[in-house]
Formats: sequence, C-alpha cells, structure tokens
Amino acid sequence: MTKRVMIALAGLALLLAALPALGDPGQKAEALINKVRATFEDPHFSRDAVTSALADALSASLLILPETDYAEDFRARVETVRKMFDDETLFSDKGRQYLGFAYMMVSGGKTWQVPEELKIPDAKKGIAKAREICAKLLDSSLAELKAGRKERAVRDLIDFVILVVTPIEV
Repeated sequence: MTKRVMIALAGLALLLAALPALGDPGQKAEALINKVRATFEDPHFSRDAVTSALADALSASLLILPETDYAEDFRARVETVRKMFDDETLFSDKGRQYLGFAYMMVSGGKTWQVPEELKIPDAKKGIAKAREICAKLLDSSLAELKAGRKERAVRDLIDFVILVVTPIEV
C-alpha cells in the first residue's frame, strides 16, 4: 500500500511540476511578439522568416484574445489566414479581407487604413517608415498586453500583420 501511495504522490508531483511548463497564454504571447520583433529588426530577414513571424503574430493574437461574442468568428478568420501563411500565401486578397474583418471586430467596427505616414512619394523612405510603424505596433501590443488590455493588444497585432501584407502604392 505504501508503494502505491508513493507512486501516486510521485505522479501528482510530476503533474504539478508540469503546470508551470504549460505556461500562461499571456507569457507565451509575449514571447511570440518578442520573436516577431527580433525578426523584423534583423536587416537581412528572409521571406521564410517573415512568413513565420507573421504566423507567430497571429498565434499570439489568438492566445490573448478575450472571450467575447465575436471570438469564435475572429478565431476562424485568423486561423484561415494563418494556414494560408503556412502554405506561403502571403499576399492574397482573401487573406487581407479576412484580416480586415478581424481588425473590425477588435477595433470597434473601424476599418483598417493605410497609415498617413506611408503616403509619401519616396519608396525608400516609405519602407523605412513602414518598418518604424511595425516596430511601434509590436511595442504597443506588448504594452497593452502588460497593462491587461488584451483586445487592444490583439488589435495592434492584426494591424501589424495587415500592414505587412498590404501592397502600398505611393
């Protein structure tokens, strides 16, 4: 009998030890966002790295999405786009449309707009500005997450992904 109790206690100890490894979704999302940020800070990132980073940003948004009346629809749309990224389909109209709907859900019905700062005639300055805006969106998402404003954090992540996958003409 003592042997069974010891085995049961050992099993319980292993289970309890594994709980921290399962982790807090917020911590996992924070790690993913930091990974995305590191990818976009690297001046020599590859297409595969960008694709993976965008999928990570979407995964982070799903981890921290609060339970709302639109959560199921949001998840379905974002999962579809994430699968498109897994298939290396980055610039599809369908993907941008799904992301646009997801953005509307987390932004109180507002539609996504190209930032005014990107409507400049110099393409090189536009790319530098877009990278700067992307970094600000990721920083904002982290700050909102740490402040407990998950919906705003999700909005900034979706904003970031849309900005990256949307062709911008000057």
